[in-house]
Amino acid sequence: MDELEYKSIIEQLRAPFPPGTVQKRGDNNRAYIPIQVYNDRVETATSGRWSLDIKDIQIDVPNAFVCVIVRVTIGEHYRDGKGFAVLDLGTEAKSKTITNKVDQAYSEALREALDTWEMGWKDLAPHYQTERDWASNPALHHLLQSVPPVNDVSGQSPKTVVRHECNICHQQISHEDWEFLRSIPAINLKTMKYCFKDLPGHLKKKAPADVLLRYEQSMRQQ
Repeated sequence: MDELEYKSIIEQLRAPFPPGTVQKRGDNNRAYIPIQVYNDRVETATSGRWSLDIKDIQIDVPNAFVCVIVRVTIGEHYRDGKGFAVLDLGTEAKSKTITNKVDQAYSEALREALDTWEMGWKDLAPHYQTERDWASNPALHHLLQSVPPVNDVSGQSPKTVVRHECNICHQQISHEDWEFLRSIPAINLKTMKYCFKDLPGHLKKKAPADVLLRYEQSMRQQ
């Protein structure tokens, strides 16, 4: 990968996401972009020519935290990210729960590494405009300039629709079911492909509670 191609890839990473990509956290209502969206963008932009290495995993039960450090490499360039998750010593001693915290820290580490390439900044900037938020800095006002949505540029061909087949029933996964899968932290979408009906219960529970609730309500309305 030469430098010209690398620069083209970074431009794709920084491009705005489709409307509706940004979500709000259930605990503090802060805006965020699901880690699956970041993973899909870098996979698409590089045509799979990137690598992700877990440099360190630290599970410190006495001090109640999990730390994961990852490295993302594109061509000759790499970025490191660090993610933390807090353990509740009263309830978090079970290995399954600790595994969930490792997954959470891993997602945060990957997001931090990709964030250094400014991925998602244009989408998140409008949501971080209060006096103490990062996007209120005058040096970043250029992020608020209106830009055409992805795949809506005049003369540009629409993005190819990728079809996914459920591992269990072998039927095509609906767009709604696929978007729900993408909301599950750290899920491997290359191998874990399920329609909502066949999705294992323990994976459904990993999705953000508000996303699961909205999806179940929409299913009942159909």
